[in-house]
Amino acid sequence: TQNSHTMKVVAVLVAVACFSVSVEASNVICGAKTTSKSVTVEDGDTFSFKTQKGKKYRGNTKCTVDYKMGDTCTKMLFACTKFNINNNDKRKCRKGDQVTVTANGKSKAYCKNKKPKVTSAGDISVVFNSNRWKHSSGASCKVTCTEAASTVTTTEGYGGATWPNSGGYNGTWPSEPVVENNYTAKGQMIDLDTTMQAYQVGSGSKMVVWSHDIYGLTGENSDNGRTKEWADFLAENGYNVLIPDWYRGNNLPGGTFGPDTFAWSASVSNWTKIESDWTNVILPYLQEGSPSSIGVIGTCWGSFPVVHLSMFDTISAGVSMHPSHPALMPTAGEDEAEVLGLIQAPQLFLVEGEAVDSVKTGGLSEEVLGDKLTVVEFPDMTHGWTVRGNLEEPDVARDVLKAKQLVLDFFETYLN
Repeated sequence: TQNSHTMKVVAVLVAVACFSVSVEASNVICGAKTTSKSVTVEDGDTFSFKTQKGKKYRGNTKCTVDYKMGDTCTKMLFACTKFNINNNDKRKCRKGDQVTVTANGKSKAYCKNKKPKVTSAGDISVVFNSNRWKHSSGASCKVTCTEAASTVTTTEGYGGATWPNSGGYNGTWPSEPVVENNYTAKGQMIDLDTTMQAYQVGSGSKMVVWSHDIYGLTGENSDNGRTKEWADFLAENGYNVLIPDWYRGNNLPGGTFGPDTFAWSASVSNWTKIESDWTNVILPYLQEGSPSSIGVIGTCWGSFPVVHLSMFDTISAGVSMHPSHPALMPTAGEDEAEVLGLIQAPQLFLVEGEAVDSVKTGGLSEEVLGDKLTVVEFPDMTHGWTVRGNLEEPDVARDVLKAKQLVLDFFETYLN
């Protein structure tokens, strides 16, 4: 009937209108005075950002847009095709109007004709500010999801956990085997503060801070590996060893890999929190013993603290065994090359055969660190072998001994 036909046409027009509103809500045109919006960017999305509607932007404008990375996107790009922002300070943009882009934990101001082009593995914030003086033709930009999130559900040793495809691990976290170990530790558990415990063993002024793997120090599967055994080994060779509980008791949910592992890992792989614990708790404890030198060493997740802490001049050497920081940094909104570029201390990477290219010989790490980095590959080993590999297998026993000797030689060279 005519009425039913009319209703169908109206329904289609309403649907189209709703779609148009949705798209326009994600395309941002800064208005007069104050604008504040949040836009979620998913796989396949491209949204525009313009500083104004007309030929020139207005004065006393503050326009803030937070681009949130959606679940289906793992990398975004904010780039401008037209850019003309008035400012009398072309180097630092401190004298006039500016567009400030915050991504990967860093903020940068843009002005004049210097076009932003920023890639981020996390959210991007864009802020446009103009004063009441001279104005220009403004900016026309776009934010685009440049890399889709793909997920792979793993079954062996992961409890069915689904992981985003980031860090070069093809959607899976490197297998971290759980092995039974009835070793009796020789050191002692101590309280560094009310919620942070640590394992301490050895004495002397040559100090080593060990960063544990993803199973932590106080988790239900922590002692099924050989972390404390390694610490005792270093202590027997003249080192004062401390294993702080970086997780502060907030251990891997269920004690093994599962559906909640990724979200939990993102929460504990937080450099701001780690740096605070280092500066306010761990380093003051070490300094009470008047250290002559401090080395850092970590396995799996523990390489994340190691490479970050190695930027400080208080650290004399860093060792990462089967490192996992390349997989953790994108989740933390960090750029691997930028973090590596801050490292001051000599580094030793002991990597398994299945490790990502960035930590292997000729990879990104060597490219950035140069002579600061020594890489030793163990092609027959799988992830976690130094602390959780089966020592009844001759190849594993051989390479664990080799790793121990390499660590001793490295620390002997750089810790005095």
